[in-house]
Amino acid sequence: MRWLVMVAALSSVGCTGVLEQTGADGNPVDAGPRVELLDGQAGTPPTPTPPVPGQDGGTPPPGIDGGGGGPPPAAVGRMASIPLDAARPVDIMPRDQLGQVAARAPHVGDAWLLSVLESADTMFYDHQSIVPGYQDSFGDNVVTPIGMRPNTIDPGLINLAVPGGHGQIFIEFGVFHFPFGRPTGSHERDVVPVDFWQLPRDEAGALRPVVYWQRDPNGYTHRVEWLFPVGTVLGEMLFLIDERGERWCFEIRTRVREIDAWRVDVYRPFPRATDLADALERVRTDRAEWSSSSEIDALVAHLRDPGTLRSAQLSATHFPGAFPAMDGAEDVLPGLADDSILRELLRTTPFVSARGVAWKEQGSLRTWAATTDAEFQIVPRDYAAGFLSVDEETCSRCHRDAGRPFRDWYDNILAYGELWGEDEAFSWHPFATGRFVDTSSGRVREFNYDNREMRADFVSAGVLVRLDRSRHPDSLYRSIPRAWKDYEY
Repeated sequence: MRWLVMVAALSSVGCTGVLEQTGADGNPVDAGPRVELLDGQAGTPPTPTPPVPGQDGGTPPPGIDGGGGGPPPAAVGRMASIPLDAARPVDIMPRDQLGQVAARAPHVGDAWLLSVLESADTMFYDHQSIVPGYQDSFGDNVVTPIGMRPNTIDPGLINLAVPGGHGQIFIEFGVFHFPFGRPTGSHERDVVPVDFWQLPRDEAGALRPVVYWQRDPNGYTHRVEWLFPVGTVLGEMLFLIDERGERWCFEIRTRVREIDAWRVDVYRPFPRATDLADALERVRTDRAEWSSSSEIDALVAHLRDPGTLRSAQLSATHFPGAFPAMDGAEDVLPGLADDSILRELLRTTPFVSARGVAWKEQGSLRTWAATTDAEFQIVPRDYAAGFLSVDEETCSRCHRDAGRPFRDWYDNILAYGELWGEDEAFSWHPFATGRFVDTSSGRVREFNYDNREMRADFVSAGVLVRLDRSRHPDSLYRSIPRAWKDYEY
């Protein structure tokens, strides 16, 4: 392959190899983020910015429950009705698969979120319909190839260029190291995301598209870049996968593009520990086995006890400097031998905003979400969201680096491309699947040639167009400023 002409020289730079992650006991563990239990009290996280009321440009209005303060115990809501026969701009996810998602949609207690999920403008996708991948923008496409690389690229193609390089970037086949993969801290087998994307409309009712261009500052930098218009909504529904393979939605995350940032929210059925305790007590009288369960008694007691918090720290083992250590706390929920009451509550409890809401706190200890070691709970095993308050500053800690060159973290990986994503979003890209990846094997296609081709369905639907500043003004399309951007190889 032509690539080998260049990689031999790169391999001489040297490689530090795979960094081994260790737990609190010093033994190696197979996980993305590192969570360490600490002695003493953890520092209090910063107070998040309050939510902004609705306004033009796609900013979410206050929900049925009045915004980010969390719901009363009996919040009003209904099951989201995701339309299957709607004339969407693009049917990204096949309709039979979307039907499976719609059948497992949660109850929602927020008017704006309901309007997004139920809109014909909202396009749903997953890792099969938009295959995760990253760009390699270094090269001249004559001697050294450039193009799109699936996250499931053959490790040997990286290790041949940079010995051990795959282990520096990926925790396993197809999954970046934390914080750019497994952002919940949970294993992929426990959690499945379903993403959604909604574009705003202009004054005439036409969709405002994503715009793209190719940046060629020199003969060895050829990066395709894109911008979402102000008002774009990106989101994901996160599903627990139980032992039968059934999906249970436990969280919905949303991001709305503003002119110089993304505004975020997270919706959960139980933003506070006391919300879950109240719900358990309210519904357990429906069944005799629930009413008499000592395990439910113990779970309710745990939820109402702030003393269950334990000080902990979340830090990354790879991508040095990308995710500084965060002090916080954990609340580890016990499981139930009969967890049917948890399934019932996940199915029927309205999801509401958790912005600015702590799951549990005592003194200087505070956690923003629960975690668990149980096979099934209202959150996945090893869930790391307890360290992350729902606010823009916290969420941008990872998203700000979407599309950043690997060389910025690893000086031995000089010319093997950039982190997945663009415009501070990871899951979406505009490239035609069949040109860059074999979906049956996950292997890269046309590695030796520029395989970046815009999706024909996006182009024909008008949701993806080439940037034209006469039609796409800076007031609607502006790159979020970051010091590392506009790099050259």
